[in-house]
Amino acid sequence: MRQIFKTHPWIPPKELPETQELFRKYGVPGSIRPGHLLKGKGEPSKLYLITKGAAAYYVADRYKSHPSVLSLLIPGCSACDLSVITGDRVNVTTRAIGPCEVLIMQPHVLTDLMKNNSEFAAKEAAHVTRKQECSIEAMVANFTLEPAERLRRFLKVLLINYDVPISDTEWNRIPLDLTNEQYGAVVNLTRVSVSRIFSDWISKGLLYKSGRNVYVKAKLFENIYDWWTD
Repeated sequence: MRQIFKTHPWIPPKELPETQELFRKYGVPGSIRPGHLLKGKGEPSKLYLITKGAAAYYVADRYKSHPSVLSLLIPGCSACDLSVITGDRVNVTTRAIGPCEVLIMQPHVLTDLMKNNSEFAAKEAAHVTRKQECSIEAMVANFTLEPAERLRRFLKVLLINYDVPISDTEWNRIPLDLTNEQYGAVVNLTRVSVSRIFSDWISKGLLYKSGRNVYVKAKLFENIYDWWTD
C-alpha cells in the first residue's frame, strides 16, 4: 500500500496518547450533523478530536464539479492541529461524513503544553510530520496507480486503520459506510468509475454490497505492493 513512507495513505495516524488525554481532560463534546462544517477554509484555528463517525479535509477544485478529499479522519484522529501549531490559515474545508461526534478543545491547550514540555513537543512534531507523509502517500497513490488499484488499497487501509482483522474465510465488512461518490472523492475517481469497479469485483465474487455496507473477500487484497512489508 505504501510507496514512499511508513505511514498509510488517505487516513492519518491516530493522535498520541498524551494528546488524546488532553482532549478528554479539556475538550467539550459536540455532535456534528452529516455534511456539516467543522472548519471553513481560511478560518481561524479550531481544534477537534473525532470520537465517533468520520470527517474529511476537502480541497475545492475549480476545475471539477465536486471537491476532493485530502485526508479522511476517523475516531482517534484530530482535525486542524497543523494550522494550530503553525498559526497559519489553510485553504482546506473540514466536514463531517455522516453523523460525527467530537471533542472540541481550545487551541492554546495544545500549544501551551508544547511550549512547556520539550519532550512532548518533539513527539508532537514527529507525529504531525507523519500526518503530512500520509497526505503525500495519498497524492502519490492517486497520481500513479490505476483506478482499481487505488480503490482496493483504500479498502484495505480502512480495515487496517479501524483495527479490523482480515479473515481469509469470511466476508470482511468495511467499517465505514461511504457512498460511491465519497469513495471516488478519496481516490480521485468519479462515482461511475467506482460503481464500475465494484460491479466487476461483485461478478468475480470478491465483493458484495448491502445498501452502503461493503463486504470483501481477503482475496481482493492479494499481491498488493507495500515496500514496508516486502
